[in-house]
Amino acid sequence: MKERHWFFLRVFTLLILAFLVSSCSPGSKLPCPEDNEEIPTPGPGDEYVTFTIQNDMCMSVCQLFVSPNHCEYMGGVDWVEDHPLRFGESISQEVPPGKYAVWVELCSEEFRAKENINVRSDYTYSITDDFGKGGKPPCGTSLTIINNTDVPICRLWISNSEDAYTSWNWVGVEHIQPGEMLTFSVRPDTYTIRAQDCDGARLRTEVDAEINGHQDWVVP
Repeated sequence: MKERHWFFLRVFTLLILAFLVSSCSPGSKLPCPEDNEEIPTPGPGDEYVTFTIQNDMCMSVCQLFVSPNHCEYMGGVDWVEDHPLRFGESISQEVPPGKYAVWVELCSEEFRAKENINVRSDYTYSITDDFGKGGKPPCGTSLTIINNTDVPICRLWISNSEDAYTSWNWVGVEHIQPGEMLTFSVRPDTYTIRAQDCDGARLRTEVDAEINGHQDWVVP
C-alpha cells in the first residue's frame, strides 16, 4: 500500500515537472500583450531575436501591430505610432522566438494581416502590395508636398475618397517646416488631399486630385 502511494506521488511529481519544463521552453505559447503593452525586453540569459518589418509597397503604413500568432486580438504597441513607415523604410524590435501575426494599416486606412510568421532567428518580413493595385516597386508615382507657408504642416491627409478624414495623418511627428518639402510614394489614383497647421487650421484642400507620375503639391 505504501509502495503504491509513493509510486503515484512520483508520477504526479514528474507530471508537474514536465508541465513546468514545457511552459518554460521556447515552443510554449507567448503571452498575449494588452493594448499599449510592450513586448518584454530581454533579461540576462533570455533568448531574443531581431524581427524586422520592411515596407516594400508604394504606400505609407500608419499602424503596425505585432502579436503572438495564437492571440485572438492584436494587442501591444503601435510600432510606427510617431513615424509612418514609408516605402523602403524598415523597423526592428527584439522579440522572443515564436510564431507571430502582423496587422498593417496603410495611411489610406486599407488594412491587411499576415499570420503564422515563424520567427526563430533574426528575420525580415516584407510588406508587399496586392497584384494589380499599382503599388509594387519600382514606385513610379510620388507626391511631393512643398510648404510655401510661414507655419509647419502638422497634419496631412491623402485619401482615396472625397472625405480627407478617411485616412491617417501621413506626416506623423515629422512636421513639414516652412520652406521644406516631403515626398511620399503613392499608388496612381485619384485622391483628396488636405494640409493643416498644428492648430488645425486648413492650409489647402484639393478634391479629385489625379496623381500619376511624380507630382508636386504646393501649400498654399
